[in-house]
Amino acid sequence: MSEIRSLEELQTPDRTALVFTPYGLGKAMPAEDSARYLQSLVANCELASDAGEATRREFDRLQRLFPYGVLEYDVFTVIDDRALLVMEQALRERFVQWCAGAITFEDAASGGAPVTANVRSYDDVFAAVKKLGRRSRRRQQPRARWQLKVGNTLIDFNGTLAGLRAWARAAGLLRGQRTRGIEHAMSRLRNAVAHPTGYHRTTPVETARTLHDLAEFINQLWGHPTPGGRLYPAPVERDVNVMAWNDEGSLYLAPADALREDSDADGYVYLLIRCVFRPGSRLDDAHWSAFDARFETTQFPADYLWGPGSRSEALAWLDAHHPEGDTVDYVDRVFMLREHDGHLYPPMRAEVAAGLTGEEQRGTWHTVRADFPEHAFAHVRGLNGSPTAHARTGDCEGCPVHQLGSGTHEQALRAAEDAIGTVIHQRPPAVRTPDSFFWPHRF
Repeated sequence: MSEIRSLEELQTPDRTALVFTPYGLGKAMPAEDSARYLQSLVANCELASDAGEATRREFDRLQRLFPYGVLEYDVFTVIDDRALLVMEQALRERFVQWCAGAITFEDAASGGAPVTANVRSYDDVFAAVKKLGRRSRRRQQPRARWQLKVGNTLIDFNGTLAGLRAWARAAGLLRGQRTRGIEHAMSRLRNAVAHPTGYHRTTPVETARTLHDLAEFINQLWGHPTPGGRLYPAPVERDVNVMAWNDEGSLYLAPADALREDSDADGYVYLLIRCVFRPGSRLDDAHWSAFDARFETTQFPADYLWGPGSRSEALAWLDAHHPEGDTVDYVDRVFMLREHDGHLYPPMRAEVAAGLTGEEQRGTWHTVRADFPEHAFAHVRGLNGSPTAHARTGDCEGCPVHQLGSGTHEQALRAAEDAIGTVIHQRPPAVRTPDSFFWPHRF
């Protein structure tokens, strides 16, 4: 028989929760401070105003219950488990909105007439999927392969979580190659919650992260990336910056206005670029020092503006042209990579690859979709090192990359245009910082 506790006992803080402090595990905090701290962990988890009503109410309930973990530590585990189930609920609610009352299936095997079903709820969606299965069995069509029509694409869809994720990707509602693997991991955790095999406990730190990730997931489903987000980041701001180096190996990056405070006496060479420069933040570009005007060698997209030259020349160009910053989306970028004479070269934008000379186009080319250049490079290198571990077409299970095509330069460029539309040729100057160890080969 369970113990019946008094109201006073129910209101007694759980000391396990009190040891989680803003500075990590430590001496137990006063209960009032702990309650305030726990609320601050999830205070900025906000959903977009147009997120589904049912999904919003479920999320609000979890966010509201979170600080009650100060009284009962196991509340964090209950919230964490429930949040993983809400992920599927959000997909279902968004799917019903997306289909606008009807879904269409086509038999990819026979090429017969499409089948359209009217749906008002997700129960109707399940019913439509089951009806197609019964139809195939009744007509003795063992090879029938009914697929959901999503725009101009057909995908396998059985109404489960995996099918919903495939739909959201095909519909362009979920984005980012790195996040594709995280979505898969979240789905496996959801399945473990739905079909438990043992006892587990979750910390408030892990649960707060799950709620933040869930908020990003829901907002992205409704078309709202998260500024500075971990999973579905919004486009990042780029500023006009000056890069400078000298013969002694010194190299630095600073806002362009720093030119007004510098002098030519130090022997530096100057270069103006538009790039992400956020020292000390999550958006700090760890590879800025490898900038190359023709190759994608920085973590975030960087554009050549002027240079190299002296400080006075850089300042004169800056005052004459008044370049401005912008915002750029850095996930799901399309890169083209060249293999030739035993070398794999750094990734290029399709526009730059399209502007290469005939001699520069020689070799085998690969077109991949990735969030970061190093992911694309590692994937193509892996095709030669361990070919069975990396996909030669479609999503790669071994790395956060989608292989779009391989072959000649013309074939690879066609694969890029199929993904991003018409490619406008560009030919920036062969300007780069001194050689980097990470990207040794260029042309």
